Amino acid sequence: MLKDPLRYVRRTLLAATALIFATAMSCQASVTIMGSRIIYASTASSVDVQLKNSDSFPYVVQTWFDDGDVNARPQDSNVVPFIATPPIFRIQPKAGQVVRIVFSKSKALPQDRESVYWFNALQFPPTNLGGDRPQNKMLVVLRTRIKLFYRPASLGVPGELVKKLHIKAVKDAKKGAGVEITNPTPWFASVSNLSARVNGVSQNLTADMVAPFASQTFWFTGKASAPQGNGSVKVTLVNDQGARMSESYDVDWR
Repeated sequence: MLKDPLRYVRRTLLAATALIFATAMSCQASVTIMGSRIIYASTASSVDVQLKNSDSFPYVVQTWFDDGDVNARPQDSNVVPFIATPPIFRIQPKAGQVVRIVFSKSKALPQDRESVYWFNALQFPPTNLGGDRPQNKMLVVLRTRIKLFYRPASLGVPGELVKKLHIKAVKDAKKGAGVEITNPTPWFASVSNLSARVNGVSQNLTADMVAPFASQTFWFTGKASAPQGNGSVKVTLVNDQGARMSESYDVDWR
């Protein structure tokens, strides 16, 4: 197993920078994860994740989990109660690979709400794509990272979660105007898009995930002017199937 693939990524990209002005370069990376998220029901003994290689050459792929730290390495996975098998494998050209995920039960998880972790897949392309022919090329090592939601069976399914949120316009002397989203449900609300419309002017806000039974405020930043008066907020969530569901709420920034 590669002990520090992220360090390998940095070394690879640093070396490739010297070739950035070369006349011939190739960038290859085509291993994809089928699906935008992983739902792990508490009653499941395991969950399978399908990876697909669309290229005409093989890759080596390494998988691991993290608890939200994007810089976490495979050797840090012991803090996450999930195991991926196989952790490292070769995926053949135009072929697929199934990775089995198992809840290790090394850590007790809440049963009154979802828990979230991240599944990582780091792909290493071959270094001899050009055979013996001399050429300049840049090999890019890519990591795909998707969410894994552990869902206790007693919760059921979220349904139209976007309709269950509470939206409020807020103002702060230092931060300016913002939108507060309260999620009163036991499921994570994965906000993909968030926009406000006041006096015929629409503004986008940076979206993020809102945890179960929690509130989060998203502030207008940059060149966006603080809204004044009555308006509406449009919230778009991503559901279990990866589809987007939207709902508009009336708000007042007076």
